[in-house]
Amino acid sequence: HAPESATNKIKEGWKRGRLFLAAFAAVLGNFNFGYALVYTSPVIPALEMSNVPALKITRVEESWFGSVFTLGAAAGGLSAMLLNDRLGRKLSIMFSAVPSAVGYAFMGSAQGVWMLLLGRLLTGYAGGVTAASIPVYISEISHPGVRGALGACPQIMAVLGSLILYALGLKLPWRWLAVAGEVPVLAMIILLCFMPNSPRFLISKGKDEEAVGVLRWLRGQHTDFRREFEQIKESVRQQVLLFLPSKIRDPFIYKPILIAVLMRFLQQLSGVTPILVYLQSIFQSTAVILVSPTRDLTSTSGQSHKNPERWLPRSAASVCYRTF
Repeated sequence: HAPESATNKIKEGWKRGRLFLAAFAAVLGNFNFGYALVYTSPVIPALEMSNVPALKITRVEESWFGSVFTLGAAAGGLSAMLLNDRLGRKLSIMFSAVPSAVGYAFMGSAQGVWMLLLGRLLTGYAGGVTAASIPVYISEISHPGVRGALGACPQIMAVLGSLILYALGLKLPWRWLAVAGEVPVLAMIILLCFMPNSPRFLISKGKDEEAVGVLRWLRGQHTDFRREFEQIKESVRQQVLLFLPSKIRDPFIYKPILIAVLMRFLQQLSGVTPILVYLQSIFQSTAVILVSPTRDLTSTSGQSHKNPERWLPRSAASVCYRTF
């Protein structure tokens, strides 16, 4: 019975790992978002020294090259609201691979600044779609016990993508940076072909049997996936009632939304995005003195476990303030 028991454990471990594989496949889109966001950091200094007149970038064009990404991201985020409801979360993420791949192709083969701007706009659009779709997909496929941990993965992968771009920028020519950006896009689209759609989306479309099959695949045969299916189905029904016009004025509904929007607005108001986008140019033109934030981290680390949703943003703000 020992070999049979070991085999069963391996099978159950694989079934539990399916959820993490699906989450990893999705957050490759966030990795690509972080990579594409800071693509300009090593590229702008290279274009300033370009020997090709059509690619020698001006100050005005530098500003557009860095900022047009956010215009595309805004359009992508808005269109994701429609795509998520029509195509589903998974297909929306897969759809983002098209403008992303085309955008990198434009930048990698650019013969003029307009191709760089167009490529940047397309990768920004793709980033907006993924930023709005991936957190929803992950939250809807995740078991409640790991939802919080997996919910942090999109941002972690975005930061990792930026870090990889900065590292590759030390060695690769700027055209090859665009070629390298195609790799996570290709990996994402291949992996997602084998991943399921979210059970919540399937239930909202009346595909109950398919949703049950997805939960069985994600959780394993010997789990209480039927009970989870009933809970999700009831949650979908309640969601329709909650978002009636008469319910939106309820503080229970609008207060969390306002708090989340305000936090996001203040984060962007801090200027973190322009710093990331023009990081290499900033460090080349400015004498920067970094102050160690160790004391701030030490003082907050002891409190973070008590109320992490309050202390972690405070800690981050403290470190940023001390650094800059």
